[in-house]
Amino acid sequence: MIKKLLVDHIRNNVPDRRVAVLLSGGVDSITVGLAAQRAGKEVHAYSFQLGDQTSYDFAKAAEVAYKMRWDFTPVIVPRDNLIEDWHRLVALGCRKKTHFETVFPFLYVYPLIQEKYVVTGWGADGYFGVSKKAMMRYSSMTKGRNYVAYCKEHNQKRLTFNQFRESYFSAGNTAGLDWHTKVAVEHNKKHITPYLDEAVSKYLMSKTYRELNTPKQKEIVRRDFTELKKFGNIETHINLHLGSGVDKLFETLLNNTEINFKDRKRMMDVCRDWSNGVLPI
Repeated sequence: MIKKLLVDHIRNNVPDRRVAVLLSGGVDSITVGLAAQRAGKEVHAYSFQLGDQTSYDFAKAAEVAYKMRWDFTPVIVPRDNLIEDWHRLVALGCRKKTHFETVFPFLYVYPLIQEKYVVTGWGADGYFGVSKKAMMRYSSMTKGRNYVAYCKEHNQKRLTFNQFRESYFSAGNTAGLDWHTKVAVEHNKKHITPYLDEAVSKYLMSKTYRELNTPKQKEIVRRDFTELKKFGNIETHINLHLGSGVDKLFETLLNNTEINFKDRKRMMDVCRDWSNGVLPI
């Protein structure tokens, strides 16, 4: 079911024969690549690594592209231009730490993309409850009961699984989608997000946590895309910017008095200072 919906979205939204796919080592990007091929597209995969630091995502992306005989372009994101990149991200309107870190690598990926249409797995994570908070609340009946008890004890409103997921997709969230799309537009590209298709959303939002993730995380997708088996072990969710070390790189900005002008201890607070327009930017 999910495969057909993703294929249909690509067929309906990508008129060109050749398409770029931003490929990582996760289920989401691999499946949109497979869906693009099923839709009759020639796939050109792009993946990045930070300097000479090869991540799991980059290595798995290269492996998948090789096995699928997709063209593959590796992108080396420099570590030594961070101050200038910070100002570019501010100019894009990044506000939260997540926005800065998730958009940063694509400042370097998009200039190398040859195709007009860029397909990504953006937004898929929001359906499955892969965050630590979601797993602590919804991954089992016991944890669900503990969450209910906690809310009663602390007089907090309890969110259902669907309410929790809906907040992920609210305006300004979805892992920096708006800012990523700004980068795409700046380079005259069309950002295609099959997992955000209305039919895909309706289907996945109708499923419970266990229906989506039993026995493995994102099992409902793994089961439909049987081709995933040829790639061996595909690790469970890890945020792309964390797995590639972007968060650690950005922490070095805490030592920069121009960026961290309030001597903050967390980059979360530094990002907030800049998003509040404290500086004349």
